[in-house]
Amino acid sequence: MVAECCSIELLNNLKQNKISAFNTIYNQYSKALYVYLMHKLKDPEQCNDILQDIFISIWEKRAQLEINTSIKAYLYSSARFKIIDLYRHDIKYQRYLAELAVFIVEADTITDSIDHRQKLIDVHNAVDNLPEKMREIFILSRYEHQTTRDIAEKKNLSPQTVKNQIAKALRILRINYTSSDIMLLIILFFFLK
Repeated sequence: MVAECCSIELLNNLKQNKISAFNTIYNQYSKALYVYLMHKLKDPEQCNDILQDIFISIWEKRAQLEINTSIKAYLYSSARFKIIDLYRHDIKYQRYLAELAVFIVEADTITDSIDHRQKLIDVHNAVDNLPEKMREIFILSRYEHQTTRDIAEKKNLSPQTVKNQIAKALRILRINYTSSDIMLLIILFFFLK
């Protein structure tokens, strides 16, 4: 009964803009409320932020403040709601980060796909610009995966001539592309055929 009487008197003084009433409420409940918040959140910075938000809210809304329970119960309810809001915000934030990560991966995949297609087109153009005999040998070797001996027999050439033509074609292509680009695009071409 005494605590309830003191609570009513503190609230009335608070509504009359008496800073001493606010200081009394703060001094009486802030430490216990901080301990409660620490027990729930385990993060001193978050606890300080929530504690500050609660007491700022009390001071800013002091004229309209209607507390039907005790000040202590009101403060603990406020703390619980702030914790719930924090968790809701954290869940939304985590969901946002997950969606953002998926978007970035998809964007990178699309960009990579476009890059690979452009490189494939560029390599095809470069292969098309090779001298005719060299181009035919290169296509038989790299795209159709025929052996040097098979190409030599098919074209009535020596195996060494076939090797030389493939080596020259690769040198010409390497001027504009790395070896890994050429290999990757040859593999892509093989699967896209």
